[in-house]
Amino acid sequence: MKTTALLGVAALIAGCEASSPSPLPVDAGADVGPDVVLDAGETLDVLDAALDEAAPDVAPADAACSTACGECEACRGGRCESIGAAASGRFVTTGWSHSLTIDGARRLWAWGDNGTGQLGVGDLLSRRVGTPVSGGGEWRLVAAGSRHSCGIRTDGSLWCWGVNVHGQLGVGDTLDRNAPTRVGDASDWTEVTCGGLHTCATREGGTLWCWGANPAGQLGLGDATGDRSTPQRVGTELGWRGIAAKGRFNCGMLGAGSLWCWGDNSDGQLGVGDRTDRRAPTPIASARVWAAVGPSPLHACAVTSAGELFCWGSNDYGQLGTGGRTPSLTPVRSGSDSDWISVASGFQHTCGLRRDGRLRCWGDGAAGQLGTGDLTLREVPTLVMSEATFTSVAAGIGHTCALETAGRVRCWGDGGRGQLGDGGNRARSSPTGSCLAAGP
Repeated sequence: MKTTALLGVAALIAGCEASSPSPLPVDAGADVGPDVVLDAGETLDVLDAALDEAAPDVAPADAACSTACGECEACRGGRCESIGAAASGRFVTTGWSHSLTIDGARRLWAWGDNGTGQLGVGDLLSRRVGTPVSGGGEWRLVAAGSRHSCGIRTDGSLWCWGVNVHGQLGVGDTLDRNAPTRVGDASDWTEVTCGGLHTCATREGGTLWCWGANPAGQLGLGDATGDRSTPQRVGTELGWRGIAAKGRFNCGMLGAGSLWCWGDNSDGQLGVGDRTDRRAPTPIASARVWAAVGPSPLHACAVTSAGELFCWGSNDYGQLGTGGRTPSLTPVRSGSDSDWISVASGFQHTCGLRRDGRLRCWGDGAAGQLGTGDLTLREVPTLVMSEATFTSVAAGIGHTCALETAGRVRCWGDGGRGQLGDGGNRARSSPTGSCLAAGP
């Protein structure tokens, strides 16, 4: 069983070598990479027992049942009993170790790690199946960061919850929230994305706003000093769309389809040809028209309007999808296909959707996050669940979730914190159906 990649992730997450056991505090720059070095110097134990074991697929049932229990069932007292309904919906997203979905009735559900209230369910208890987010309401869009989440309701209001030590909830203070809290009184929010310790969003007309931590200039305000606890306008440009954040940087499209990135650039993840941080949105030099972008903490991938896939930044595990492990400071073409429509990046893995709905993943597979049925690293896009088609995909630090065309939510990879939503806490190397607890 391969654990080399997992150990490498553990070292980076902990922010230390064997001779230096104390992790660096976030404000000193230790949130480089996965942004899971926490605010008081503690570390998020992403490689908990389940992930360390790289456990094979095991249904949430025990030997007392004479037959294997099905999806959304668990063996209790010798009988298979329901643990909830099959999760289906219109949208799914992932944080580092938690997941959220919006169902067909526009209700919001969450599962996984909840140590700082990032599930928004009104307490700090983690969940292994989807649980209704507090406050009800109808939701249009939701995003997740390392340990916080934000969503936009159908009335255009913006709400955030979870850890808030850097003001990333945008509510004017640094107090954590375990239930959705409204951000200001505006009702014209259109998009929102959550980085590791910051948040960015757009409003009608395409104005861009960011708030939270800013050590690498990820707020795009022209400086790299001082947190912001309320939304701050970024520049004067109009027409921002498709914004996406991960770790300590962001990318987004502007105007006719130019691609801009800003913030941390220690691994060339901004795609601008060097490793110098940018404190304001900076264009990627290209005549291409860009349609979608999916950043990770250390690399990024994007799709052009012609369906071409390009990636750049770190490539230690083949996450650029080029067939090798050579990093790149500028966008490099991943294969020759021209039918890509979207892309999502985790820590050191990437997944993308093709026009026919087929899903492919590549990069680090040590936790099963590629969904290929094994723990093997892939340097080129590899088909996932050949019998199914999908409409969207999202990637966490060591797990992935996707929405089937029929609406079924499936997740795979690290499940140690319940982030797969299948009722268990084991890693899965193949897509497994997520479940929703009995109604809100």
